[in-house]
Amino acid sequence: MRQALDDFDDKPLEVSVRRAVRIANLVGDTKYAVRLALELKPMGGDRTTNGETSRMLMADPSTWGSGTGPAEQAHRQWMNDRKIGESGNVDVHSLVELEFWNKELDELKKSGERVDYDHDLTTRQRSTRIIARARHLTFALLCSWERRLGYTSINESIFGGYRVKVDKLLTDGVPELLLQFNAVYRRLQEAAETSPDRDAAEELSQAITTCRRILKAVVDHVLPPQDEPSVTGHPLDDAHHRNRLFEFTKRAIESKSSNKLTDVMISGLYDRFVAVDTMTNKAVHAAIAFETANLCALNTYIICGEIISLHALQGDASDVG
Repeated sequence: MRQALDDFDDKPLEVSVRRAVRIANLVGDTKYAVRLALELKPMGGDRTTNGETSRMLMADPSTWGSGTGPAEQAHRQWMNDRKIGESGNVDVHSLVELEFWNKELDELKKSGERVDYDHDLTTRQRSTRIIARARHLTFALLCSWERRLGYTSINESIFGGYRVKVDKLLTDGVPELLLQFNAVYRRLQEAAETSPDRDAAEELSQAITTCRRILKAVVDHVLPPQDEPSVTGHPLDDAHHRNRLFEFTKRAIESKSSNKLTDVMISGLYDRFVAVDTMTNKAVHAAIAFETANLCALNTYIICGEIISLHALQGDASDVG
């Protein structure tokens, strides 16, 4: 991305457009992958092959021929940019061909072989505008993708740092949970790879069931089951893990080790835990969408990380005291 932008003014436009097509294809931007590829396609060629080439650049080829899909949008934009006056005709030359004819007209003009300067000027103006539009579009798209990917990179860095921290806390405190998380991810991957003619409900159900077990195991770690109820009379036995999490957060608030950081971490933690825990209980008995299962897994990981982090902070505070 950066190289494509840094070299933009030094490389031929065709090179920049090819790079942009590659990036559009990688990020799944079908409309502009096809749109820019049309700027590169030479005039003529086998129609079937041309269609197959466009479909290769589509994130979802099934939308081909729908009339409203991204490929059709790309074709309409390309044709609008290349209309020849009011005739309804379209200049279908590639960027390379346009550059070639511009140079050829220059040579013919210098040699004196061309005398229809008005026609030549009109042709040059049209081709120059086409090339300028392609240049402008390519540069704008590269800038847009740079911003998008830069934002994505920052998010990945933030979450990556959080993941490293949580993984270490899990390894030190509840190492078996890492294996369970791996099992969840495997189930989700199996569901994602399931062929359309096979139901993936079993894999998704297993993933959600494991998420519920993970949630309880984290609570078991920070506040093991107890025979005696809480001061307010709520049971804290094995079956009431939500009560134990509430008791754990309550003690964190009341303890001398509580500070602004722990207050922020505790805020809303119990409610989010209950929401995800409830989701896992209901989802096992229903038709589970892949997106819902994926969301459950992500939220389970984040909430478990918060609970483990809070537990670690309390332990550090106790050591200092």
